[in-house]
Amino acid sequence: IFWVWKSADFQERESYDMLGISYYNHPRLKRILMPESWIGWPLRKDYIAPNFYEIQDAH
Repeated sequence: IFWVWKSADFQERESYDMLGISYYNHPRLKRILMPESWIGWPLRKDYIAPNFYEIQDAH
């Protein structure tokens, strides 16, 4: 959808970041809400939450 509506960029990146949905030929498909080091997709039913979270400094 990004190639038709440029405003879909954020929604496609968010759905990739939270659910792991990939979009064909998206130029900047990378994490937007979670850190790059995050493993997994937190809104999927098969996601196993870790027992602890590392506290990070705000930027």
